[in-house]
Amino acid sequence: KASCEKFKKMVEFRVKYGLDEIRRKFEGGMKPHDFPGYNEAHKGFTLTFDLNSGRGRDGSPINIEATPKHKFAELFAIPPDLYDQYVIHNLEWHAFLLDTIALETNTLVGFIKIMDLEGCGMGQLKWVYKWQGHTKERRERLGVEILECYPECFGKIAVVNSPSFWGTIWGMLKGAFPARTAEKVQVVGKAKTQEVLLSLVAPEVLPSHLGGSFDGEWRMLPTA
Repeated sequence: KASCEKFKKMVEFRVKYGLDEIRRKFEGGMKPHDFPGYNEAHKGFTLTFDLNSGRGRDGSPINIEATPKHKFAELFAIPPDLYDQYVIHNLEWHAFLLDTIALETNTLVGFIKIMDLEGCGMGQLKWVYKWQGHTKERRERLGVEILECYPECFGKIAVVNSPSFWGTIWGMLKGAFPARTAEKVQVVGKAKTQEVLLSLVAPEVLPSHLGGSFDGEWRMLPTA
């Protein structure tokens, strides 16, 4: 019954927010830098959701974020409706890319998500609390937990360079994620970071600041 209810909400969400039309725009050539809110978001984010140096060892696309380097004040200043549209386009694009890979390779993969916590300090906890509040508000606006509409997007989630106190923080955050997503999370400290990441990503693909040998620009930057 619970699964049926989630499926019903997912279908209603897709209809309400025109996800099929967004998908057709991707098929017609729309790129991430064309998303509503892209420039506003990427002036605050330090991330990529499709690493340009290559794929994971299993062919998975790679999503990386240097979370403590985000400019959270700028991100929280983005109008909620605009940020909702950015998130909707972002996640639908994740699903579109996975579908494209499946059609081209006859292989089902999910994103490798790497959250780099290098430099994370206790002073940033205020942003954790604020993020929790914004996530709840977005769930109420959209009428759905959006990650539950994309349950297979992320195959592996590696939280790396984790400070000693992060286990407590993860305990607070875990409940904000769908259970199927939270189960995929692996949290490791600095000593294990390179070992874990090189088991997922070849050194020539992995950015050098994470222990690989790729020295090019890895971030998705604003265009204006």
